[in-house]
Amino acid sequence: MINKDKNLFLRLINLSREEWPILFKGMFFLLISSAALMVYPQYIKVIIDDAMKSKDMSGLNKAAIIAMVVFIIQAISSSLRFYYFTLAGEKTVKRLRSKLFSQIISQEMTFFDFSKTGELLGRLSADTAILQNALSVNISMLIRSGFQAIGGLALLFFTSVKLTVFILVIIPPIGLLVAIFGKKVKAFSKSTQDALALSSAVAEESISGVRTVKAFAQEDWEIHRYDDQLQKSFDLSKKRITIVANFTGLVSTLGFLAIVFIVWYGGKLVIQNEMSIGTLTSYILYVMTVAFSAGLLGSLYTDFMSAFGAGHRVFELMEKSTVGFENSNKPLKVISEGLIEIENADFSYPARPDVSILNSLSLKIAPKETIAIVGSSGGGKSTIAQLLMRFYDLNEGQILIDHKPIKDYDLYALRNQIGIVSQEPILISESIEDNIRYGKPDASFEEVSSAAKLAYAFDFVSSFPEGFKTLVGEKGVQLSGGQKQRVAIARAILKDPKILILDEATSALDSESEFLVQKALENLRKSRTTLIIAHRLSTVKNADKIFVLNQGKIVQAGSHEELISAKDGFYSKLIEKQFSH
Repeated sequence: MINKDKNLFLRLINLSREEWPILFKGMFFLLISSAALMVYPQYIKVIIDDAMKSKDMSGLNKAAIIAMVVFIIQAISSSLRFYYFTLAGEKTVKRLRSKLFSQIISQEMTFFDFSKTGELLGRLSADTAILQNALSVNISMLIRSGFQAIGGLALLFFTSVKLTVFILVIIPPIGLLVAIFGKKVKAFSKSTQDALALSSAVAEESISGVRTVKAFAQEDWEIHRYDDQLQKSFDLSKKRITIVANFTGLVSTLGFLAIVFIVWYGGKLVIQNEMSIGTLTSYILYVMTVAFSAGLLGSLYTDFMSAFGAGHRVFELMEKSTVGFENSNKPLKVISEGLIEIENADFSYPARPDVSILNSLSLKIAPKETIAIVGSSGGGKSTIAQLLMRFYDLNEGQILIDHKPIKDYDLYALRNQIGIVSQEPILISESIEDNIRYGKPDASFEEVSSAAKLAYAFDFVSSFPEGFKTLVGEKGVQLSGGQKQRVAIARAILKDPKILILDEATSALDSESEFLVQKALENLRKSRTTLIIAHRLSTVKNADKIFVLNQGKIVQAGSHEELISAKDGFYSKLIEKQFSH
């Protein structure tokens, strides 16, 4: 565990390497402020023993002015010390968050199948916030308190060896208590952060699905579910607080008892003329400086234990391999024809390994051919789309594009040449223009506008007061279902992909909009390989070929006319069910 904490600390220090020049400035001012605090008790001693005893006002004024200058220097240095250390911490955590987000977003889809969004957000925000505090304010306070404790202890020896020996007797027990309590605090801190992450996951899930919550009138149940998670986090926090409170109280008691003894023993030395009042006063000030620094070190120790708990959670995530990057920089980068071949494909989702989705499935799609895949719900239609995007890899079998294994293609080049419009398109919380341009970030406004026209989105977009600059809201909440779908189609059109996947792409459109979009999609399909995943007859009947999927297998294939003529076929039964509803 010690080695793990040491490695974590070294990683955090290495992460702040770029901010070392700023940290050195902070360290410079830290040394000045610490030195100023060490000096001022000596001037208090001079004021009491020399100026006041001799009743020399000029000496008193001189000592007071010097003490004031020392305090001003200390205040300015402390301010600059705080500024530079905090700035370095902010920059370091900004870079940490950027790297962590990059690590999260680059994970394979399996990672997201097993992870909760709220928990990931917790690591990205709450855990990094704890580290931010540790790397900025706390680290400067740790170094300053360390200097003051060591420097103060040296000055205590210089001032009175007899009194200082007693102080050294009580330091080892306090150090042992710090180690014991700190270990417990760290364990509870990590558990508390885990529990908080789970409560964040519940909150995120409830808020993102608020329409479903309200539709089923389950607000009370969601509140209860969230409160349950909060209670678990609170119970752990309460245990941690109890430990810290006991630790703080015990250390404070020992510290104050030590001060009482010092005052008593020091008073005795003064009475015996072995120490002056000024010397005793400066000694007590040094004791208070050392005690305050030691107490702060104890408090900071518990804070750093919390930071170590958060740090382990953050770096645990950062250490996860990113399959996406491992599959980039492959030699194949261009899909020239768009020929797709799936051979003897077996597949089950990693989150449900016992549920077979595809069973020895084989199909071939010629370049620029439009095919439709139909079948009952849960039959594996949308799975084929995800496999072509390489969100997952097959358990058995292979997928070929232009006669070459899909795994030999650069992952990002592959996805950049495949366009997809899904049943429930996700729009980013930006303008309509930004959402369409998402398919081609460097596209001109003319290209965006042209894509919108082809998707029959131009008219409704132009009717908004702000036109293409209209903000769509979170997940496109400001647009209707049909409008969102047409923006998503415009996004796919702008991308100009070699392979187009329409996964229930027109299901949210009314009859008039569907008619217009179908015309636009017909023009698109002439120059690219197109897969239509749908169940509506109007969507699939004009496809060059229709594959009928049932329980992960192709049970029929042919044109609409050929399949409908087989009255006892699975396709005919699907059509019959559709019209019976």
